[in-house]
Amino acid sequence: MTILRSSSFRSIALAALLMMATTSDAFTVSPRRSSNVMLQMSASPPPPPAEQVKVSEATPASTAAASTTATNLPSQKELAEKAKSQPVPAAATSNMASGAGISISDIRYDGLVPRTEADEYVQITNNSNSPMDVSGYYVYVATSGTQGSTYYFPKGSTIKPNSSIRVYTNEVHMETGGYNYGSGKAIWSNNGGLAVMKDAKGKKIAEYKYKPSA
Repeated sequence: MTILRSSSFRSIALAALLMMATTSDAFTVSPRRSSNVMLQMSASPPPPPAEQVKVSEATPASTAAASTTATNLPSQKELAEKAKSQPVPAAATSNMASGAGISISDIRYDGLVPRTEADEYVQITNNSNSPMDVSGYYVYVATSGTQGSTYYFPKGSTIKPNSSIRVYTNEVHMETGGYNYGSGKAIWSNNGGLAVMKDAKGKKIAEYKYKPSA
């Protein structure tokens, strides 16, 4: 009995050793295979492929349109020249005319008032369609070639469009402006003469030469 047990044990032990050897071979990794595994594990994964952007080629029509648009834009030089050529806005002005259209239309040189002829007058007409501001204007006798008796229009003096005012020798007529020289004697010669009117800057804007009627 003892011998049989010993023999069975040896058989079992031998079988176990064989199984262990077989299992060991199955788990053994050859040096070459081990090296390949290590290389594969150490190598970093390749980067993902870069995203490709599709660039569309410009067609001849679109290129021509872009070229036309670009050439239609003014250059800085053209803009500067255009700015210089633009008219400068005129300063705000009143609707009063300034000298244009004014005239000396008549002189009553032979008055009916004895000695003083206070009813003499010089008539001034605004021939324009705008009111005329004659503030500072003056009208004078220029028969002798020099400035004689002179009347200066006060500030605020205005002649209505297509209307006339009169400057009397020494009478006040409000219907014609109420202007007068305030002279105690006649100032317009009955033998003929010359009247001159100038603006506030001394520029001659009208004159009137008269002579006695036959």
